[in-house]
Amino acid sequence: MKRFTILFLLFLGTLTTAVCAQETPVCPLGDDYEFAPDLSDEFDGDALDETKWFDFNPAWRGRRPSLYSRDAVSVADGTLRLTASQMKPEEIDVEMKARGYDKYWNATIKSKRKLAYGYYEARCKSMNACVCNAFWLYDPFSDRPDIKYVEGESSEEIDVLECCGKFRDGSSGRIHYATALRYGTPYLESIVNKSREDLPNGHRETKTDFDFWADYHTFALAWTPESLRWFVDGKEVFSRENDYYNRPLHIVLDCEVIPFWLGEPDPADLPATFSVDYVRVWRLKNAPEPQALPEPKKK
Repeated sequence: MKRFTILFLLFLGTLTTAVCAQETPVCPLGDDYEFAPDLSDEFDGDALDETKWFDFNPAWRGRRPSLYSRDAVSVADGTLRLTASQMKPEEIDVEMKARGYDKYWNATIKSKRKLAYGYYEARCKSMNACVCNAFWLYDPFSDRPDIKYVEGESSEEIDVLECCGKFRDGSSGRIHYATALRYGTPYLESIVNKSREDLPNGHRETKTDFDFWADYHTFALAWTPESLRWFVDGKEVFSRENDYYNRPLHIVLDCEVIPFWLGEPDPADLPATFSVDYVRVWRLKNAPEPQALPEPKKK
């Protein structure tokens, strides 16, 4: 009987642990938000969940001189891994060379669903290289070329996190970049946009006391009809009025070489990996309906 009791208690402990592991994550901002499993991912499998994510960007090949590569996206040991590397000469074909995509492989994932108001959080650590590591929201017109590629509209973007492990000169890149952007259409990523609006209070650089590559930290955005608020490890670092951000956007995580901004990485630092422990999203309860897109014009 004693042996049976011990075995039962061990079983009960194992069952309790399993149940606890599956508990719904609680939003740090409280009960005004409800968990959105369709937009969240713990990256616990051995491959990216294709029901939730693209392992490429259907509208964007990359920013010259880099290309996004599906081979640079992987999931292992409960972690999403986005890797930047230098292209090998034998990997560069005549088309890539002619178009200027001939130096680096970068990586991205983009959510297949969109959401507007909510709380968005990622736990991640950057690569230790002069490469932009980012968590952001954008592209309200992903399925509407009749809007995105003609004049007359605007395309919103919210950068929850942009950072790099270190700058090109080797100094520490301990700056968290938070930005709200608005582009005039026609809009084609990194190639064409009619205009970029200089929004009031649209950008904040926050000096951190840690290296982004040394350990995992949480980066978050609270998006409501009234405001946008950015958080680092639960501490609010930036806020602004919500003047234009009322349409659902896709979630993106990527690593990207950006020569005109950060410069190019030291080749000795590559390959390097941006590691993401999880992405968690909570919808704002009782929020008004987001702004609808215009109806397609009748031909």
